[in-house]
Parts: sequence; C-alpha cells; structure tokens
Amino acid sequence: MIKKLIVLGSFILPVVFIGITGCSASGSDGEYSVKTNKKTKKTEQVASVTGIQKKSLIEQSNLETLTNIVSEYSNNSVDRDAVMIRIIELINTPYLWGGTTTNGIDCSAFCQRVMKFALGIDIPRTSIMQSTVGDPVDRESLQFGDLVFFNTIGSRISHVGIYLGEGVFAHSSSSGGVKTSSLNEDYYNAKYVTARRVIK
Repeated sequence: MIKKLIVLGSFILPVVFIGITGCSASGSDGEYSVKTNKKTKKTEQVASVTGIQKKSLIEQSNLETLTNIVSEYSNNSVDRDAVMIRIIELINTPYLWGGTTTNGIDCSAFCQRVMKFALGIDIPRTSIMQSTVGDPVDRESLQFGDLVFFNTIGSRISHVGIYLGEGVFAHSSSSGGVKTSSLNEDYYNAKYVTARRVIK
C-alpha cells in the first residue's frame, strides 16, 4: 500500500463521478472561485489546492482504487493531468439539480465544466444532448475521458459521468455529490446505455 501511495504522489490523483437522478436542462456555467470549509468556515482558492493536498478529502475506501488507476497510466499525458485536476477540484461538491458551480452541481454540468476548463472542449448542457456529440464508443473500448451515459429514470438517458479507467468513472451523484463509482456495480451496470468520445 505504501508503494502505491508513492506512485499516487507521482501523478495527478484521479477522482469524481455520476448522479443517480436526471441532469438538469438549465443553468449557466460559472467560474471556479472559492470553496467554504463548513467545519472551519474558512474559504480557499479551489484551483490552488494540489492533488496531494486534495487526497485527504477523498474517502479512504476509494484511495486504493484510484491509486491503481493512476498506476495503470504510467505514461501520463498533459491532457489527462488537466482533466484530473479539474475533477479533483470538484470532489465532494454537493449534488444540486440544475447546479453548475462548486456550491452545487449536477451530473451534466460536472462533465461540461471539466471538459471546458480542462481542455477547452464545449459540450452541451444536458446529458441527453451530450450523448449526441463526439464519437460512439463500445463499452469494451472505453478510454480515459470518455463520457458514459445511463438511463436512471426508465425512459431515456438521464445521467452522465467521465470514465477514468479499470471500470471506474467520476460523476455528480444525487446520493453523494461528486465522487467515483464503478460501472460494474449492479445499479450502474444495469442502467448503462452508451458512451461517447469527445477528446480527440
């Protein structure tokens, strides 16, 4: 485990994932500003927090999984680092239907913010519209950064996240805010619909 944590410190720590309820169709994109620590009432510049400092905010149960994911990508790319920095900045942000900021964010806004601020890629606001952009990807061919889509309401695509690797994706979940989950969990495995590649 110590060896894995050393590896983790050598790369950008990955994290963040999908919401169980549908994504909103409204809301505008806001800038990263400050985040208030509810316990200390202090504010900090979110963008200035390093991946190593941020790891203390990640649930311990996810740490080893994320370490393994980082280890898999020994040939780290600038694009991957940029995406992971934005994901890490949003970790533990509460889920808010229609939310687009660090005060609260829904699943599609989470994906939109990460792609925009990390790579300058503009994608639509809703999960349904996001499922129409980029190139379709088979589940067996998923790569880091692919958007993964789910039908959580029974009638249409209603949830989206960002694939990280080894079956893990980041999303804003109504059951826990921005976090990571596994495509192999019974719930997400059953609700999975499709994936799109927007990073060229």
